[in-house]
Amino acid sequence: MKLAFTTVLLLLMGLVSPALAQTAGPDQAEQKRKLIEQKIRLIDMLVNSPAAKKAVAGLDADSALLLEKGQQSFKAAKQAFADDRFDDATKLLDDALKSASSASRKLSADGSGLSESAQRKSLADMAEQVATYRASVVDLTRDGNSAAQARQLLTQIDALSSESKQLADSGRLGDANKKLAAAYKLTVEEITKLRAGHEVVMSLKFETPADEYAYEQKRFGSTLTMVDMMIAEGRAEGQKRKLVDGFVTEGHKLKDLAATEASSQRNKEAVALMENASRQLNRALQLMGIPVF
Repeated sequence: MKLAFTTVLLLLMGLVSPALAQTAGPDQAEQKRKLIEQKIRLIDMLVNSPAAKKAVAGLDADSALLLEKGQQSFKAAKQAFADDRFDDATKLLDDALKSASSASRKLSADGSGLSESAQRKSLADMAEQVATYRASVVDLTRDGNSAAQARQLLTQIDALSSESKQLADSGRLGDANKKLAAAYKLTVEEITKLRAGHEVVMSLKFETPADEYAYEQKRFGSTLTMVDMMIAEGRAEGQKRKLVDGFVTEGHKLKDLAATEASSQRNKEAVALMENASRQLNRALQLMGIPVF
């Protein structure tokens, strides 16, 4: 089981040789067919999701264009697969995933296309992440070397969080999300400086693997928001943008695989995949000069 799952993962990450179906025997060719079928199912959930259809309906023009491009590539991929053109199908599926993931990131970054309930959920998830890191800052206020700086950071975090709540209470959910994302960014950047010379340990306990998986999903979403903020600030210009997009795309692929595992009640496997997905986003942040841990 572990070997088969690893093969699936490698294919979805684009690491399986494109010539496999041409050079391998009948058994391996059939295995590749099955792996592509799984990838088709995963991407189908992304490009044909309710959010995707909503965007294509005209709610967000830029996202709609990206999603339409992804849907066209996906349709062509399914035809190529039906014609046993496995290499073409794999390439088209990668193109579909890239377009759909870009659209998804844009919707998440600016809040356009998100329903009120989705924006409130995003706000709640981000608040949970900020609270987790804030607890570590509180611990640092007891350290003589960093106590003053930690207290100052707490004041800044609480001020931004309070502003976010006021905005949310007045119905400005998009602005509230941006304000809390700024608090998250500040906390991650500053806590890294404060922990210089010693390690900050954040202890989290979960009742079940399903609870841990839910937490990892929230962490991924919060980190993705931070990635989008850094891109908007111009920290991923030129060739660096391609590398950043590559890390984000890999993160989404792993997140989709995690969802498949979780749907089959394999939550421990899903957690491991989500942790790896978040590491991909952390690499993107590091590439843009953001210290993460």
